[in-house]
Amino acid sequence: MKMKDVDVLIVGAGPVGLLTAYCLARYGLSTHIIEQHDRSKQTLYGRAAMIAPRTLEMFDQLDLVDALLQTGFVVRGQVHYDKHGERIEIKRYASSNIKDTFYDFLLLCRQKYTEDVIHEGYKRVSGQSVHYGTKLLSYTVNNTNDHPGDIDDDYKVLSHLQPLVGPTTSIRSKYIIGSDGARSTVRTLSPITFSGSQTSHHFIRIDALATTNMPLARSGVVGIESASHGSVLWACLDHHITRIGFAFPPTLWAQKGAQLTQNDVVAEAKKALQPFSLEFERVDWWTAYSVAQRLASRYRSQERVLVAGDAAHTHSSAAAQGMNTGIHDAVNLSWKLAGNIKGWFEEDVLNSYSIERRGIAEKIIEQDTIVATLTAGEVPERYRDDPSFERSRVLSELYERNQTLNVGLGVNYPADVCTILANNDNKLDRLKVCPGERAPDVLVQNPGIRLPIRLHKLLKNLGKFSLILMCGNPATTATSIHAWQEYLCRPDSHTRFQADLFQYLTIVNMPNEHGSLVEKLGIDGAGDAYFDVDGSGHERYGVYDDEAVIFVLRPGGTIGCICALPNTDAIISYFAGFLKMGKRSGEDSNGDGEKALGDGTTGEVDIQVPNLDRGEH
Repeated sequence: MKMKDVDVLIVGAGPVGLLTAYCLARYGLSTHIIEQHDRSKQTLYGRAAMIAPRTLEMFDQLDLVDALLQTGFVVRGQVHYDKHGERIEIKRYASSNIKDTFYDFLLLCRQKYTEDVIHEGYKRVSGQSVHYGTKLLSYTVNNTNDHPGDIDDDYKVLSHLQPLVGPTTSIRSKYIIGSDGARSTVRTLSPITFSGSQTSHHFIRIDALATTNMPLARSGVVGIESASHGSVLWACLDHHITRIGFAFPPTLWAQKGAQLTQNDVVAEAKKALQPFSLEFERVDWWTAYSVAQRLASRYRSQERVLVAGDAAHTHSSAAAQGMNTGIHDAVNLSWKLAGNIKGWFEEDVLNSYSIERRGIAEKIIEQDTIVATLTAGEVPERYRDDPSFERSRVLSELYERNQTLNVGLGVNYPADVCTILANNDNKLDRLKVCPGERAPDVLVQNPGIRLPIRLHKLLKNLGKFSLILMCGNPATTATSIHAWQEYLCRPDSHTRFQADLFQYLTIVNMPNEHGSLVEKLGIDGAGDAYFDVDGSGHERYGVYDDEAVIFVLRPGGTIGCICALPNTDAIISYFAGFLKMGKRSGEDSNGDGEKALGDGTTGEVDIQVPNLDRGEH
């Protein structure tokens, strides 16, 4: 039987692996995704539950969010009680005072349902399903170039798989991705190391149908400062279920350890919730775990091996960052890998995945070392000599400092080949956004229809770069608008590259009255045009009424480059820095017209780009 060839083999079908497979299939690549557990026997409930605002935005732009919103529990704010059951005011938690997004809440939805939604999307766009009960035995990477120019020679990874039933099979792929958890086989078989520390703290998580006399028990998230079980978590989940989390007393752990039973954890949960009552009608899932903070030495190895999610970084669930950070990994990796496989991007683009995402994981782990200690009911080393130490206050201050990071809206990336920060145009100094940041969501209107539309709804993630012309009042910015149209027709503009790699949109700051918006703009071919009727969109981005600015958004929604018209040199330099010159509109390296990433739905500038290390071999 002929060996199967695919663009990418994905090992591990949790949310990270599933989303990576979904994105790659959406971008037109062939994938094969395996999961060693037989899902019919795997624990279906429990695991990750909190979906952060930025993750919801990403799901939205990938056409996945609606089913999740119908399933999950929306949380705005948090209630907190001291050890006596008295309500106390906490200044800030992750779910409070979320700003600058229309997803100004946390969504609590058990991982099973998140996986179901992504898996259905993957089956819809690829016509394939996850191969459950299939284990990766081994793989080898052959980076020799035996037959230059031969497409068949690009399948450098040979993997051996063991299905639940039947003989061992082999598959060839161009890349292999390990999204197979903290004990990743993909990572273990590679030169990637996974260093860090293991704490002595042990925690319990229970998902159950439970009742209590605690006030506001179904309000969302409740924190209780227990005298014996650390900071107790009470979180409302989907389908009337509640998650209860607490630190397991060290002395009891020493006695029980691996012999711990459901009756033991239920009994301790009742003690942890005191002085409130707690009764269990049904336990869906429970787990006991210790915290390990570990980070992969790199996220790319041997050119063809990549890791994401828990295979790349682990930390406690105290700040609910595990799945959310992994989803960001998947979105960041997918478009870069797709462009690399298509032959459109220089290698430094794919290398930037490791640099960008590993840097974020470092920040999360730094925070987690303190949070995990606090939630265990202990005093972090840095506070042991502080006579004013108060656990709830320190936790509140820590969450306040890191709130935008924890909800994902404050994730930003440093300068690299696809994020250009330096520009000597003084007009850009007044802007309220920077390259490397998420592009804010704002409201616009279609011509004639006076109903608001969210900008993110118009910028679906199809693996394309979005070029947004925000041009104030066309009556005062006509010169800049025409400079943009002239640029698009120039032989040295980015349009000489693969045509279906770009999508365009224009926003004007004026009332949505009568007439033709195309006429008012005086140009055509710059994408669909929309009204910013009250100027709030221009205000959020920091664009004045007499200015025209181009915002280049990377496929994941991060701003890659900003250019103040009429000067367009920054855009030329930006795309020339990583798009391969040979990939021009209507051409491809094989001469057979590869399709684009998307699914087919319809003055001088000082540029500083640091050299990126090549993927280690």
